[in-house]
Amino acid sequence: MRNQELSPIRQNLYCATGLGLIFLAAPFPQVQLVLHAILVLALAPRPGSPLSGALWGLAAGWSLEGSLRVYPHLGGTPWADLTLVLFAGWLASRWPLEGLKGWMARLAALIVLQVLLVHGAVSLAAGPHPWGWGGLWVLLSLPLWAWPTWRLLHVHPGSGRR
Repeated sequence: MRNQELSPIRQNLYCATGLGLIFLAAPFPQVQLVLHAILVLALAPRPGSPLSGALWGLAAGWSLEGSLRVYPHLGGTPWADLTLVLFAGWLASRWPLEGLKGWMARLAALIVLQVLLVHGAVSLAAGPHPWGWGGLWVLLSLPLWAWPTWRLLHVHPGSGRR
């Protein structure tokens, strides 16, 4: 059974909340990276409107780069986030998911792609830099945030019972 679409207003409110949480989590970089991944990989991609997802991806990248102290602020993260949001939106429109296991598998693959793209883009923009453990934190926390984002984004039709 196909899921209903989430309204654009509700999705934009979720994205705005995620962006605000990225700023609030600045003292905790690992939590901030997890919130950044949630926004870029789960909340922002929308199959029907690539422009809104692209803008949220750029905002997430600039907010992350602007709040980390030892990170180069040259635009590598927003560029990688823009690419990922557009790819994830295209992927969602091409192959819509029906279950939680597929959602988690897609997010795990997108996390690996995000780590590689962000580090590649930051290396192009600012030169070599240490990788850190951010990608591992995001991947290990996937079971904690995949189910709530699935429930938020995929509106399931009611069973008809009262």
